[in-house]
Amino acid sequence: MPRVTVILNRAATARMRSWGGEIGFSVSRLANYIAGAQRVTAPVKTGALKASIRVGRKERVLGGLSVNIGANPGLQVSGYAMATEQGAHPHRIVARRAPMLRFFWPKVGHVVRFRAVNHPGMIGSHWAERGMEAGMAFWR
Repeated sequence: MPRVTVILNRAATARMRSWGGEIGFSVSRLANYIAGAQRVTAPVKTGALKASIRVGRKERVLGGLSVNIGANPGLQVSGYAMATEQGAHPHRIVARRAPMLRFFWPKVGHVVRFRAVNHPGMIGSHWAERGMEAGMAFWR
């Protein structure tokens, strides 16, 4: 899933004693600002994408501190969030579980059924990246 990983350098984080201390609190605040800005910039279709944006694992790494932020930050699965972030090439969608795909088609004004459809693709909105930039600009 799209996510942003913030890594702060070792020199700045060497003084950190715990995530509850001054540096840990500041990094956690930055992560919350980024997650909030991503919720603002994420596209809305059903609201599920915005609901999935959160702060993930916080840990010490070789280079300093690492915090994962974004849509389902603990998962390695791509899907709708990744397609809206980076875009998607035109592709074919085939019914798997049901015999037919069923959806409302605005062009014809009613529900239609097909065994397969050709998706036209989409241009990415880069909401995770824009949210990261906005969150970092707000952080002090």
